[in-house]
Amino acid sequence: MLRARSTAVVVALAMSIARPAAADEQAGATAGSNPSTPRFRLSAGYELHRDRVEYAFENPSTIDTPFLVPHRFAQTYVADNQWFVATARYRLWGDMMDTEFGLTPTRATTASDLDTFFDPDDTIVSGTDGDASMHAFRFAQWDEGRMWGLSMSVGYMVRRDVTDFRSSERIVTHSNPLSVSRTPIATHETTTSVVHELAVGVGHARTIAERWIVGSGIDVSPLVVARLTTILPEKYPGQHILFQAKAAALNAHAEFGWQRGRWPLTVTASYGHTFSYRAASQFARSSVQVGVRVSAVR
Repeated sequence: MLRARSTAVVVALAMSIARPAAADEQAGATAGSNPSTPRFRLSAGYELHRDRVEYAFENPSTIDTPFLVPHRFAQTYVADNQWFVATARYRLWGDMMDTEFGLTPTRATTASDLDTFFDPDDTIVSGTDGDASMHAFRFAQWDEGRMWGLSMSVGYMVRRDVTDFRSSERIVTHSNPLSVSRTPIATHETTTSVVHELAVGVGHARTIAERWIVGSGIDVSPLVVARLTTILPEKYPGQHILFQAKAAALNAHAEFGWQRGRWPLTVTASYGHTFSYRAASQFARSSVQVGVRVSAVR
């Protein structure tokens, strides 16, 4: 398992590599080379996301036996949504900085909260699976320098998703004998997912015909800390049930921009995936995003 101290060393090393080259950012601004960067750029954008999220944890528990049995707790979310984002790009301490905020509307979707108990002669699955509503917020801060004609960056990202479960029945299945039962419930469940990421990235962009920019890059997050808080006020009044998982993440992104005039327009696309460190505490996220943003530069 990768510890926070080693991650801090990676981030510090990446920043020390990127900063010395930042002063050369304007070099090579001719066609076919890396484009020059304005001193300040303010962007507003719209993104469409297809997100699949799962938390899974393993610990001994019991449902109908006097002793503990292997138990798996899993929550899954269809976190597809529209994102409205604002980004400021500016020069600070010789580097280029990017500060980004993003939020979504509340959207109807589906989610599940299922417990699986592996009894000696029976496998029991109990929980809810159905309608839910979700909304989310994210923040990111990037520090970018240049080296060997590439942009080298380090960043911190946090994303918060809140889900209200609307399921009105509890589903219980047994494997021996095979059966399914559904019982009405009045329990209200709310979950909050907060994901922190430390990332390092590398990218490259080229100017074509003096007005078009094509760019691509890869961001790697060696440490992703995902915390899931579950609130069941009727079942566990006054209690917040907290689970935590650590993972790594990879994100590949590309953009195509039209840089004519003071209002550049950029189309973006990206794919991201996480990789959990432990089978007993997993955070899995797979996302595909496309978007468009318009900028004001000076």
